[in-house]
Amino acid sequence: MVITNLKGGQIKTGRTELDVSHLGRTLTYLLPLIGPDYYKNAMGKIDSQGLYRPTTAEVLSLIDLALQNQEEQHCAEILDKFRKNYLWTATESLSFSEGVLVYDNIDGKMPQTSKGLLELLNAKDKRVRLVSPGFKTGIMPISEFLMNSYTIAQAGEGMIETAERIAKACNKSRAYVFGLDKADFDTKRLTAVNSIWCGGRLDLDSCDDSSCGRFDGNSRDDRNNGYASAVVGGEVFNL
Repeated sequence: MVITNLKGGQIKTGRTELDVSHLGRTLTYLLPLIGPDYYKNAMGKIDSQGLYRPTTAEVLSLIDLALQNQEEQHCAEILDKFRKNYLWTATESLSFSEGVLVYDNIDGKMPQTSKGLLELLNAKDKRVRLVSPGFKTGIMPISEFLMNSYTIAQAGEGMIETAERIAKACNKSRAYVFGLDKADFDTKRLTAVNSIWCGGRLDLDSCDDSSCGRFDGNSRDDRNNGYASAVVGGEVFNL
């Protein structure tokens, strides 16, 4: 949406809505995608409009729809960003001494410590999942990617078929997981999905503010820049 400030008011133009089927529900995404920008800035723009940050599962549903409609202009633009840059998701993670805690930070209010997240986990809050240490990272066969405990925690079991379609559309045999195993101290990471690295494979990327984003060699500022999709309304649907 383009906002033009007036004396005493505003003009809002350019809002395009894309309805996407997700686990038996319909999510409405606003186009164009926000960015390219740093994660904090992109998500802040979603928050400032009273919109909803989509989880990893919901971003995968957006990509899946775009792949099924590649000739449509808006879908082609989404795929172009997915293939040449990053699509941020609201599902963040935190490594600590007992593994990795994955959290759907849909409102930007994720607890910043493992203690706070474990309290939610023990209260059976569906926004948080614990991944035991030792899960495989790096390039792997798609079959292993789909069974990877970190992939399942990020996307949810109900999204495995969708993740498989996307992975095979990117590369017939392999996918990629970048995630941190257990750490001596709390280490928070953001999540992005893309297919630019590792030979065009589906990449589930866990990164900090200094490691995610396209870097074309021309500007270090490109390193952190990705795109974010905004959803009208919403709740945690992926589990």
